[in-house]
Amino acid sequence: MKGWQLVMTVTIAIGVAVVAILSSMGLTETSTLILVRLTARSSCLLFLLAFIAAPLRRLWQSPLSLWLVQNRRFLGLSMAVSHTYHAIAFSTLQIVIRQQAFTANPLAILGYAFLLAMTITSFSTPAKAIGRRAWRVLHTAGMYYFWLIFAVEFGRRAQLEWGYLFLTLLVAIAMLVRIFGTRRTQVQAV
Repeated sequence: MKGWQLVMTVTIAIGVAVVAILSSMGLTETSTLILVRLTARSSCLLFLLAFIAAPLRRLWQSPLSLWLVQNRRFLGLSMAVSHTYHAIAFSTLQIVIRQQAFTANPLAILGYAFLLAMTITSFSTPAKAIGRRAWRVLHTAGMYYFWLIFAVEFGRRAQLEWGYLFLTLLVAIAMLVRIFGTRRTQVQAV
């Protein structure tokens, strides 16, 4: 599975999970919380695969690392799909289930602004329009912003649930892969 097939598979798989959960449990606070957690975790895993793709390839030449590099863009787009489901689930929880007024969270708004800009510039025409340097700054800043958000949010919850501890460890390991993969490139250049 690669390219757009990957994005379509992720879109359908998460959609099926949403329908299955809502069909079996109805639209309740519990079912919506499950969807919020599910989509946060799927977004994180897809993000981490895109985040480590290039550095992992530098550290470990394998069919898996090659596949990750070749599909990095589609992993990122799949993460955007997953995180869109997350936004819908979270908004449903707050507005429909808990009937709370929408409150703007500046950090979440910045995250979704990055997500939108990175998604749009994952296509060649918008990428060319902003130029290579601006594209690199946007995608690098966005990647590290998402890494920080996942590290903080999952790290805060790690004390309460072992699943979050596992995800927090994955987020930390991904940063180590990125650091060592970047250092290897710098050492080889010298």
